[in-house]
Amino acid sequence: MLWRNLAGQTSFHQYSQTTTDSSGKYTFTLRRGVVLADQQYYVTANGSRSATATQEVDALVGLAASARSTVVGHAIVLHGHVTPSHAGEVVLIEVRRGSTWHVIARAKLTHGSNFATSHSFAQSGTDQLRVVLRADSRNLQSVSPTLRVSVKA
Repeated sequence: MLWRNLAGQTSFHQYSQTTTDSSGKYTFTLRRGVVLADQQYYVTANGSRSATATQEVDALVGLAASARSTVVGHAIVLHGHVTPSHAGEVVLIEVRRGSTWHVIARAKLTHGSNFATSHSFAQSGTDQLRVVLRADSRNLQSVSPTLRVSVKA
């Protein structure tokens, strides 16, 4: 029997059951998209219990822009979504300067776990942007893929 404890729960619950092969080995296969948050597992069989395994999970963070090219001083909308829902939490929108990331905006996730904020750029060039969801009790710190925005003078 496979027992699971989801992040935020106080106890383990029976999750799945399987049988062993002739050598006593077993496997559990979880459907794609089932594991969205940190969780712990252990297995029991014939009065024995396995060690507890911990699985830490990144959230899926998306970032898009209303335009991939803009001019200095003209605002574009940066928007995205976080899965699983982290409604009410704040994401950080960052720009890369050299080898360092700097926060340029903060956005609160809506009831649907979406965000949107406008931003105007002060200098020309190609900026790399990302969104960061800080680690919490359900997910590791999670980062969107990098988005490039071209800014012309």
